[in-house]
Amino acid sequence: MPITSTRSVSATIAVLAGAFLAGSAMPAPARPGVVLVRNTPQLITALRSVRGGERILLAPGDYAPFALRDVTPTREVTITSQDPAHRAVLTGMNLRGGANLSFNDLVLRGSGKAAQEDFIFRGLRNLRISQIAASGRLGPIGLAADKIMQLRDCTNALISRAEFTNAGIALSLLDTKGVSVTSSYFHDLRMDAIRGGGNSDVLIAYNYITGFSPTGADHPDGIQFWTNRQKAAAQNIRIVGNVILRGRGKPMQGIFMRDEANDLPYKNVVLTDNLVVGGMYNGIAILSDTTSLLLTNNVVAAYPDQKSWIRVNGHAKLRANRSPIYLIANKRVARPPGNRVTPARADGGAAAIKAWAAGRSLDRYSESLRRHVDRL
Repeated sequence: MPITSTRSVSATIAVLAGAFLAGSAMPAPARPGVVLVRNTPQLITALRSVRGGERILLAPGDYAPFALRDVTPTREVTITSQDPAHRAVLTGMNLRGGANLSFNDLVLRGSGKAAQEDFIFRGLRNLRISQIAASGRLGPIGLAADKIMQLRDCTNALISRAEFTNAGIALSLLDTKGVSVTSSYFHDLRMDAIRGGGNSDVLIAYNYITGFSPTGADHPDGIQFWTNRQKAAAQNIRIVGNVILRGRGKPMQGIFMRDEANDLPYKNVVLTDNLVVGGMYNGIAILSDTTSLLLTNNVVAAYPDQKSWIRVNGHAKLRANRSPIYLIANKRVARPPGNRVTPARADGGAAAIKAWAAGRSLDRYSESLRRHVDRL
């Protein structure tokens, strides 16, 4: 009878246990505070069990869509890939209620199975989403039909260092408070990058938006807010340092905010240091009777094939902006005092981008924008 060492028996048991757990709904044991999951049932079990402070590591592979309610740890729980070189792929998620969740270093790739967005966060507090690669389904179907992500009724949420691509609509924000979308890259979309209504205490900053492919009656926007179906005016909205570039795509509106019924004027809106290159007519347009609108140091740079302008009401304060055309209270003005008129140029926006980037640190921006600037 062969002699088997205690060490080899222990190793065999560990292998068998790992194989069992990989196919079960029980997460694999790990060091204290760390939970390793290999499939969607294990991920659901782990999320239901968290108390606060845990790190849930997702093994490489695809995870089926799932829905879950009221995950409420007392401290932040991080959901991330076990291996950053082979990131886990989530194909759908619907979280309702809950708090203190952080998703980072993951791939979010829609399955097209959801009736709305493939990734929905509703009624969450203290949500963090960072360093993700988010998209619709692969290929033309994703670009034509998919919506990637929606945050609704969320409070204190941050999306940062993310990439959104290959979808009809990238990110929808509805009825939120204290949401920031920063340092992210939106590209190769059909219609809208960032859009929504009913959002207050908002920061949209340092994002790079480019490469739109609208079809038919599409009305594409880089950043769009509306008041439709709202009961109170949105307030404290800051849109800062975003680069919206036509690039290899078609023209789109740059920053567009509208009060559809003209009865919920936005309050405390600041647009500063944004660059819109090769956009549609409404390069930057705030169609609202707000009395607290400030635009400073924004640039609208037009191509010869498409007029583009800054359009605001008569109460707006404009300082140090540059645009080919200014429309104030629906009337074209020669040049508002303290602002400049810049002619359209047939250089693909190169001069405007180089002037904007000169002497500026681009560390807050995506690597894609930095590479684009370096090539000019």
